[in-house]
Amino acid sequence: MSEYCEGLVIDLHNHSNKSDGLYSPSEVVRKAFDAGIRVFGLSDHDNVSGIDEACAEAVKAGISLVAGVEITTPRKIHIQGLCIDIENKSLTELLDMQNRKRREYTELLCRKLADVGVFIDYDDLMGTFAGTVNKYNVSQYMVNRKMVELTSPDDVYEKYFATGGLVTIKEAPWCSMTEAVETILNAGGIPVLAHVWRYFDPKKPENTEDVRRQKMHELTRAFREAGGEAMETLGCKQLNAFEKEYPTELALEFGLYASCGTDYHRDDKVPLGTRYVFDERLVPVWKHPKFRFYGSKG
Repeated sequence: MSEYCEGLVIDLHNHSNKSDGLYSPSEVVRKAFDAGIRVFGLSDHDNVSGIDEACAEAVKAGISLVAGVEITTPRKIHIQGLCIDIENKSLTELLDMQNRKRREYTELLCRKLADVGVFIDYDDLMGTFAGTVNKYNVSQYMVNRKMVELTSPDDVYEKYFATGGLVTIKEAPWCSMTEAVETILNAGGIPVLAHVWRYFDPKKPENTEDVRRQKMHELTRAFREAGGEAMETLGCKQLNAFEKEYPTELALEFGLYASCGTDYHRDDKVPLGTRYVFDERLVPVWKHPKFRFYGSKG
């Protein structure tokens, strides 16, 4: 498997409209092929319902598909599972629980929006999207239904849902990081700590580089102690040298395989097609013994 991957453009973290991406699973696969990607991972939020559609398109396009999921845990730390068995009972039970919590959270969110004068039909909202619904989807809905004067979902999100926004709501009671890691392992997958540099917002004055370094270190240690096996070291909007270099040092310190991905949602965010080149000291995740393509027997 690792020999097959050498020299190919590989992108292991992407989203479809089964969570908060813009395009269907088959459309995302075609876009990946057109961008030169030949090993492609689909990892929707708390959702694996797009994997089979993506696989059918990948077979036609000549792309090797990696089945993934991105599980939400407290503080919105995302644990990605690569090469999972999407029919594994412990996985499906956890995702069912996550999405029940997400629906309850979204219903409460609609009530909170009504308090500030935005009245959303919850049933219509949930029926508008193909998969899981999050605050960004709600922002899209508000724009599409012309419920606000703003025309960008990003601006709506910033005004209503970002820190200091008009709607204040506690986070949903997501599963713990340990539960996410254990479930991915039970499903035969590889637990990956996603985009560690994105959890500690550098725009906040208290998050100096030294503070971010300490928090990223603590999070990676906790992930490793929970049984985590890999982490993203490249991709997902790295903004400066620190964000590009420190994850590599963390992966080396904690003995984690290195993964990469665009975290693609739509073209106007981060486009597909980047060729990620790891530090030569790292071991790519496709050299992990459990790394496999969806539908393959190997």
